[in-house]
Amino acid sequence: MENNKTLKSIIFALERFVPFINWFSIVGMVIFVAMVCLTFLDVIMRYIFNRPFAGSIEITELMMIIVVFTGIAVAQIEKAHVTVDIITSKLKQGAQLVMSGFSNILSIAILVLIIIQTFRYAITAREGTFVFHIPVNGFFGLVTFGSGLFVLVLIRDFLKNLLSCLSYKKELLTLLIGIPILILILAIYIVISKPIGLSPSTAGLIGIILMLIFFVTGMPIAFILMGLGFILVSYIRGLDASLSLISISWYRTVASYPWSPLMFFILMGFLCFHAGLGRDLFEISRNWIGHLRGGLAMASVAACAGFGAVVGDTLSGTIAMAAIGLPEMKRYNYKDFLAIGTITCSGTLGTLIPPSLGFIIYANLTEQSIGRLFIAGILPGIICALIMMGLIYFLCRIDPSLGPPASKSTWKERFLSLKNSGPVAGLFLLVIGGMYAGIFTANEGGGIGAFGALFLGLAMRRLNWNGFKNALINSAKFIAMCFTLLGGANMFGYAVTTSNLPNLMANFVSNLAISPLAVMGIIVLILLILGCFIPSIPMLVICIPVFLPTAQVFGWDLVWFGVIMVLMLNLACVTPPFGINLFVMKGLTDRTMGFIYLSALPFVIALIITVIIIVLFPELSLWLPNLIKF
Repeated sequence: MENNKTLKSIIFALERFVPFINWFSIVGMVIFVAMVCLTFLDVIMRYIFNRPFAGSIEITELMMIIVVFTGIAVAQIEKAHVTVDIITSKLKQGAQLVMSGFSNILSIAILVLIIIQTFRYAITAREGTFVFHIPVNGFFGLVTFGSGLFVLVLIRDFLKNLLSCLSYKKELLTLLIGIPILILILAIYIVISKPIGLSPSTAGLIGIILMLIFFVTGMPIAFILMGLGFILVSYIRGLDASLSLISISWYRTVASYPWSPLMFFILMGFLCFHAGLGRDLFEISRNWIGHLRGGLAMASVAACAGFGAVVGDTLSGTIAMAAIGLPEMKRYNYKDFLAIGTITCSGTLGTLIPPSLGFIIYANLTEQSIGRLFIAGILPGIICALIMMGLIYFLCRIDPSLGPPASKSTWKERFLSLKNSGPVAGLFLLVIGGMYAGIFTANEGGGIGAFGALFLGLAMRRLNWNGFKNALINSAKFIAMCFTLLGGANMFGYAVTTSNLPNLMANFVSNLAISPLAVMGIIVLILLILGCFIPSIPMLVICIPVFLPTAQVFGWDLVWFGVIMVLMLNLACVTPPFGINLFVMKGLTDRTMGFIYLSALPFVIALIITVIIIVLFPELSLWLPNLIKF
């Protein structure tokens, strides 16, 4: 009982940091808005007055550090960091408590190592930025401070877990604390003494296997990648190399200007979502095709495709259409099988129609043109939407009760509704047209898009204070999650590349007596299987460094390969049992997961058909960027 009181008092003391952590994240949000305005003004000053701001790139990079590291602790409070809980969520309470404690202790250990190394770098570094010579010490210190707040939240979570364990079954304490401590001791032993004489490639392969094993523990994926990356580099190149890597890797990942569009387009998507632009697109589609059998479901697909022009992820379209399309389909007695399946899967079009977060991640990891990838995704996105709409029409022909026709709009109503497409079309043309015309770069396009979305939302009086605030809060959480994950992925990717495993794999595959098409089929199959168990963005950042050498050995066009990778990312969002869109729909409806799995299945097949078409006909993804010479 005394132990319980002590734990409760410590937890209460740690809870007092939460208001400060929230306030700290607000500072990051203000800086984020300033970053958007800086990018917009820089483009205006350069294009109109030929007087760009000096040092705007390095200022943006430093602002990115502030945005991310003021938000990572809040992301943990909101449970936004990505985990794979498909197994842990099914365990009994005692086992869940043990796995949660395991996850917390190992995550704390990795973060403490990062804190120590970044602090050491902060007090010894003598470097500054190129233009203004701003010392980076303070920004490394911010990494240390933000990570420290993150650790406090993790300690609070661990103590809450410990308290639950004491109340449930004291015997579990040995497992809860003992297992992670044994793993830490083993890791330290391997790093220091290298007891087993493995080749670098064998060590890399074991690292990948361990990564997959640790995924099912429910530990945040970012820390799994950071921890294993640190151990692998220590084993292959020595402890000094790994300590040096962990001190700067996360910082360098975040303070990288090519990653700025990821932040900007995330904010742009949330601003458009909270401004209700998705409703306008659905109303247009409903007026034109809602009177057909399955027309409202097809309208949802068309609206998601259109909404993809202003958001870059799968969730925004799914959530928006769930709020708009589902009630409308229920009003006309659509069967839940069709309605839920449509909404669940049509949101994936958001990562094909530019701007796309998936293409931004792929472009940065492979050094490809973001603009060219954006254009390459348009035609496959349209093809995918048409296949989904054709599937709906086919299903409703077989069973008309799935999607009864809605009321028919007059031609006047149809043409009048088109005016509502103006904001989305204007924003799309602003971003893509400005990039194509050379007015601004792809990196700046994200900032212009975010500023344009904010301006439209305010000018149309669609974006009130609460909407703006929620857009910033959601953006901050998503950005913190993404860049924590990217920090881990870069460390693990460096370790795997150092092991030379991807190159050995590529050479091995190239020497096999099988066609390049068969190799692509194997890669797609591997990605399809992995997508069932690994969240979409982690799958993308982990698999690109592994499969990229194979693509280069076979001489595949990396833009075409990127379209296929993003299509597989879409499949990972909707394939059972882990697809994130499936869980979102579970939270938005009262249907069982089994029913949602079943309703998504026809559309998963539609996505697979799209993948097959793009694999067999690369010109469909390359024709448009080649035509306009992007």
